[in-house]
Amino acid sequence: MNNGVKFDDKHSITDWDLLMVSKNIEEAEPRINTIEIEGRDGSIDLTEALGAVKYNDRTLSFDFEIINPIDYWATRKSISNYLNGRKAKIILDQDPNYYYYGRCQVSDAENEKNVGRFTIECICEPYKMKISETIVSDDVVAEDIITLSNEKKLVMPKIETTGNIVFKFEDKQFSIAANETFQSPDFILKEGNNQVEIISGSGTLKFTYREGSL
Repeated sequence: MNNGVKFDDKHSITDWDLLMVSKNIEEAEPRINTIEIEGRDGSIDLTEALGAVKYNDRTLSFDFEIINPIDYWATRKSISNYLNGRKAKIILDQDPNYYYYGRCQVSDAENEKNVGRFTIECICEPYKMKISETIVSDDVVAEDIITLSNEKKLVMPKIETTGNIVFKFEDKQFSIAANETFQSPDFILKEGNNQVEIISGSGTLKFTYREGSL
């Protein structure tokens, strides 16, 4: 397995011939929200007041070396022109099924003896997202149960069906017509297994969503 990183369609090894000497993937910091009330023991924790813990952006940084000093400045300029200040999908060779997304900055260059060094730092969204969307499709009839597995990030799936179907999710019922595409803020998948119960109707029911993990 290579120890490189891809920024959109450019790879640090195959496109730029870079050696990654170190990397740092910061943890996503939770937004802790508490209120202190005079005369009360402890504090009131409102961190999950909106239904789930929210997270701050995270920083990814990559230190690279260019071994051939003859190509250093041309390569460095090419990388800066392509990446500096822009947003990109970032895929690590060692974690190829997920991407981070954020704005990248190329550091000032250092060229010492036979080695050129620089850093790419990216301020990214807190969740890394799956490269491939999750698709769950099944032929259903009344009383069937469909289980939708989801990672950490809350997600609103896109739902399609070939028949008129009424289904239940948690304490709410939803009706979707044949060949309709349906999404609802009341239909949000949480972490773990989410169960959908078919109340009436039949047809092929298809759920499409992209999972995210910390």
